[in-house]
Formats: sequence, C-alpha cells, structure tokens
Amino acid sequence: METFDVVVVGGGPGGSSTATFLADGGLRVALFERERFPRFHVGESLMPATMLLLEELGAKAAIEERGFQVKYGASFIDEENDDATQTFYFLPGQPWPNYSYQVPRADFDAVLLDHAKKRGVTVYQPATVEGTEFDAGGVTVTASAEDRPVRARAAMLVDATGRDALMASRYGRRRRIPNLGKVALFAHFKGAARRSGLEEGNIRVYVFRDGWFWWIPLAGDVTSVGAICHARTAKEWTGDPDGLLDAMIARCRGVSENLAGAARVTPVYRVANFSYDNSPVVGDRFVAVGDAIAFVDPIFSGGVYIALRSGQLASVAIRDAFRAGDFSARRFADYERRVRAGLDPLFKFIHKYYEPSFFDLLMRPRNHFGIYEAVLNVLSGGNWVTMPWRVRAALRILYGIARINAWVRRRAGLPVESRLEW
Repeated sequence: METFDVVVVGGGPGGSSTATFLADGGLRVALFERERFPRFHVGESLMPATMLLLEELGAKAAIEERGFQVKYGASFIDEENDDATQTFYFLPGQPWPNYSYQVPRADFDAVLLDHAKKRGVTVYQPATVEGTEFDAGGVTVTASAEDRPVRARAAMLVDATGRDALMASRYGRRRRIPNLGKVALFAHFKGAARRSGLEEGNIRVYVFRDGWFWWIPLAGDVTSVGAICHARTAKEWTGDPDGLLDAMIARCRGVSENLAGAARVTPVYRVANFSYDNSPVVGDRFVAVGDAIAFVDPIFSGGVYIALRSGQLASVAIRDAFRAGDFSARRFADYERRVRAGLDPLFKFIHKYYEPSFFDLLMRPRNHFGIYEAVLNVLSGGNWVTMPWRVRAALRILYGIARINAWVRRRAGLPVESRLEW
C-alpha cells in the first residue's frame, strides 16, 4: 500500500490546483484521474481573475506560451429585441488583468495536470477509484489503474470529481436547483466567421426565444458553440443530439449566420441537469472542490475559476489541519463558509440575469453609483479577490433598480417572470 498525506480524486482544474498547492506546501500528494488526457471538456472561457490564480499556482507561463486565444470582453446579443448588443470590456487597473483566455479544455487541463506532476504530485492515470474507506486514522483508497490495482493510504481526501461528485453520491445527496433544469448541447466548428481586433476573442452570448447560445472563439480557427435549452425541449425532441443542436442553431439568427459555411469537427456533446448543489461539502477527513460542490449555470464562465479558487482555499484549510493535527469536519467549516461566500454573489447575479427587468439594465448599462464597475467585478470573478463596500453597495442599488423596473414592466403589461421558466 502506498502512503501519502493527501489523496486527490479527479485531475481537472480543481484537482490539479489543490494537489499542486498542497505539494508546494510540503505535503505528499497522490492524484487519481480516471480518464487519459487530453480529453474533451466543456467550460472553455476563463474569467480574468483566473490569471491571478494561475500565477500563484506557478502555471501562468506554461499557459501563456500555448498560444490560446486572448479574451478581452464579453458581448450579449438579444435577438428578441432587434439584436440589441452590449459589449463589456474588462477594466484595467484592477488587482487582476484586463484579459484572460479562451482555452480548449483538453489542452488546458493537460497543462495543469502536467504542472502538478512537475511539482511532485504522484499521478495515477488512467485510474478509477473504486472504494474509499474512512476510519479514525485516515482514509484508504482503492483504485483500478491501467496496469495494476492500487491501494493508497492518506490522512485526507479531496473530492475533485466534478459533476460525478464522489462523496455526495456515496455519502450525501444532490439537490437540483429550482427553475434551472437545462440541457447543454455543444460542439466545435472550423471555418466560422471571425471578428477582428479586440473583438476576435470575445465570448458572445446570443439570447433568443428558446434559450441562449455561447460562442467561444478558440485559436486555430476553431469555435466552440453551445446551446442551452430547457430540459423539456430536449425531452420533446425525438431525434438525436446532432439534430437538436442543428435545430437550435436554425432558430438563432446570429449563430446560424456566423456558422454559414463552417464545418463541425467534433461530435455533439450533451450535458443534462446543469444546475445542482451537493452535500456534504466537508466532513471528517475530506473536502470537496469545484463542481463537486455545486454548479448553477455557465452563462458567466465561472467554472474553471471556481475550481481553481476552491482548490486553493482547500489547500490552505488542509495545511492548517495538518499543523493542528485535527481533520474533523468542524475544522473545515470555515473553508465551506469561504467557498459559499465566494459563490453567492456570482450565483445571485446569474439568477438576476434571467429576469427581464434585470436583463434590460444589463443591456443598457450606466455607471451611475459605480454600477458598471460592479458588474465588471462579477464578470471578472473579482468578488473572490476583493469586493469593496462601493461594489457591494452598487450591486444592491442595481438590484433595487431592477425591482423598480419590474414594477414598471408589470404596469406596462410586459413580461416580468424569470426566463428560468423557459
């Protein structure tokens, strides 16, 4: 049996970052990843605050030398309102840079996992974890590797298994978030229309009657295109996922026009039940990170940043636990509070986004009371880094104006119900 201080299950950004930060802190770390990298994965657009974490992780140079598409902003196109367009460019002069990258996750995740190996993490890949046995002295993990069975003993376990949520599925539960029952259909295309200059790398969000699309320009003339539709739309579809994605593209003018003449170069992928909240997040001798905690909606590209940031916070909590010799759930309660505190502003913003009264304001932003800066703080992932009182106040003012706008819309006979009810 191999002996380590910490076992990490899952080799995506959450697992790689946690393992690297722990190894940098002097702990012996094993990581089990069931898939062989590189592998296709959704979540290709990075928030600017991600760049700070990559620098602290020591992986920024390795990412920047890969030639990924630079992203300076985000554009929202409302096809239900004469193709009204609003582009937000990330602000300079913040604690984080005013850019990030659009990344094929197959390459990005492989770079981070390779970085973890270079920092001293023992990586078993491909290796599927089949058992986790906790006792008063630690945890024993059994896995099936490509060439042999593996047993590893450690004081702590980190669940970085993403949507599979190893610990919640075995010892807890998954709560579906009301009104967020969505299905995502996505693929890569080559030869799609490209913009020039600073706009080339902007993520675009096309909002139309049946849902919304992401449009993510990647390097090498490749574009990631994904449709988010209501779960009932997918249930009512009698054909295959390819046909449903084609049908959604045909219903969205901007996407169909920009894909004219383009060729699909990957299969069509489907992810259902996008939105959930898992429990437990922490326990005696374990913590969860990233999507193993929760996932609400990909509209603001927060997935990778949440994974990296929760991995960093988990590593701090685990190192503190080793110093104290205490691995109880109570020891990790502060970690869970910090993660929830980082998630809450982003998730609230996502929920508000789907309300017509709020979306109207987003598409016609004004910087009264610092509202524009507050919006960019959320879109950049900055609320995890710093959220000054003026930003918090501006968001409260913005939500208050949205409530007034909802009253005005109701009096005018316009829709006020959340678009979550597609």
